[in-house]
Amino acid sequence: MVRRALGLAVNTVRLHMDPVRYFRSQGVDIGQSVEIFGASLLTFGSEPYLVSIGDRVTISHKVDFITHDGGLRVARAEHPDAYLYGRIQVGDDCFLGAHCILLPGATIGSRSVIGSGAIVTGEIPSGVVAVGAPARPIQSIEEYTRRKKHLWIDTSGLTANAKRELLRRRLLE
Repeated sequence: MVRRALGLAVNTVRLHMDPVRYFRSQGVDIGQSVEIFGASLLTFGSEPYLVSIGDRVTISHKVDFITHDGGLRVARAEHPDAYLYGRIQVGDDCFLGAHCILLPGATIGSRSVIGSGAIVTGEIPSGVVAVGAPARPIQSIEEYTRRKKHLWIDTSGLTANAKRELLRRRLLE
């Protein structure tokens, strides 16, 4: 019991120190310049080696990658071989919003945005914004960019204090 608790504590520290390195050690195929925020030890589920993440992907808070259909457990008494697994693939230059869920077989094309809370059940093409349950494309990245441009606030290169002051001035006053 003590050994298990110690192992859990060590893995939690490793996860929080460098989530990309930790998940690579668990078998996730992760490209370059990937950011993972708010992950837990279970973010990539029980088969992390079935997940492939491209380059320059941002995985926001509490995103879940589910590589198996656990619901089949209810049929196992009658069908002892009822196990279903699926790969999950995320292309390059994607953003996965907070609390989205990727189910077995989910594929997200490059340069796509998955909105917060979306549930990806199949294939999302490249270059789109997809939202909902199940996730469906609602607009192209070009349209999304054009529609949001008037809201942009350039904070690149600012210190944390300068960013805070700029955002307070622009958004709170």
